[in-house]
Amino acid sequence: MRKKENGEEFPELFALIESYAREGGEREAMALKVIGGAYLPSHESRGLGDAKRVVDGILDKHGYFVEHGESGGLHPQSVYAVLNVAKHGGMDADLKWGASRLFRIMEALGKRAGDGESYPKHAADAALVSASLAQLAGAAHSSRVHITSMN
Repeated sequence: MRKKENGEEFPELFALIESYAREGGEREAMALKVIGGAYLPSHESRGLGDAKRVVDGILDKHGYFVEHGESGGLHPQSVYAVLNVAKHGGMDADLKWGASRLFRIMEALGKRAGDGESYPKHAADAALVSASLAQLAGAAHSSRVHITSMN
């Protein structure tokens, strides 16, 4: 393993995640899953480089609705990646970033439901995003961060 570069413990892993994020489909979902897993609660920060940039790239590419191939609904890894990076990124700006992305995902759900397409998972997907927003609001409240911006 190489020496830390710019505070990164695993630059090779982050390069692989960035590569997966560019490939699409299930590779994107795997990139989101790894990013989400890297930001679980711990005593030390385990962030992966600029994970927000990778997550933003995937979300933007799909209009904030990353579709699960099997169900046609929202891919839950897109929500978990945002939630975990936001809650455990270690900075107040991460919470605001996460709230903004979850609101955009919710808007994309509403748009998809309003387009007249058959979308049987809408209620379950909306519940997932709502619960994630509630978790972020709790984290923001405990750290006294005011989430008012949608940037």
